[in-house]
Amino acid sequence: MTTEAPQQTGNRTNGSTASRKSNGSSAYGEALADVYDSLYPTSGPAIDSMITFLDELRPAPASLLELGVGTGRLAIPLAKHGYRVHGVDASPAMLAKLHENDATGEITSSVADFSALEVEERYDVVLTALNTFFMLPTQELQISCLRGIHDALADDGVAVFETYNPQNYHRLTEATTQIGHLAPDALLLDTVQVNRQLQSALVVHTILGPDGLRKVPEVSRYAWPAEFDVMARLVGLRVTGRWAGWDRSALSELTEKHIVVVERQKA
Repeated sequence: MTTEAPQQTGNRTNGSTASRKSNGSSAYGEALADVYDSLYPTSGPAIDSMITFLDELRPAPASLLELGVGTGRLAIPLAKHGYRVHGVDASPAMLAKLHENDATGEITSSVADFSALEVEERYDVVLTALNTFFMLPTQELQISCLRGIHDALADDGVAVFETYNPQNYHRLTEATTQIGHLAPDALLLDTVQVNRQLQSALVVHTILGPDGLRKVPEVSRYAWPAEFDVMARLVGLRVTGRWAGWDRSALSELTEKHIVVVERQKA
């Protein structure tokens, strides 16, 4: 597998570098870049709550690194709020769309595999949202990502993860399908199949639209909270908080998501 220097885009640079690898995240992004903004909202109360949550931890104009930045769904409102944002994504198509959406050109980016993250700058906040961390398909890659986050954090920095509750998928005993409207003339079918022994979920996104049928597989490897805490400790990080949402609501077995805050271990 080859590596190469990251591609820097945007109107300003911040010296961030990372290695790039061809992986599932790249294929996922390349396949969905043109419809990604239709899949996930680009504004609304959830994003406002996320900004408030981060602002309480490290207020703008703190420096912020987003892993799996995609088309800028979170990065753009964060930059508008005053954060100095750099985004990393494995998909050049996603980053091209990001800079179409970023009218002010405030966000810089690197094409990179964030499981092998290398940065020159250290950041006040590292954000990994919308289940992106679980898209690393092995425990080894997840630990490697956490190691890179450790090195990317300023001494008093924080890393914030948004993941789904592992129980959401682990409780599934057979394949399930969900149907949603992607556009007036397009449907999205998501078929989910879980391997409980491997803690692995395969989601096949099937898009039915005017141009025909398109299938995009997405593999994620979920980690239980206790396992995540151990992986973090292995690389010199410690979990300082875990909630059910950006509003800091309490966790339960029925929680849809986990918001986890991590800091460097104190010497």
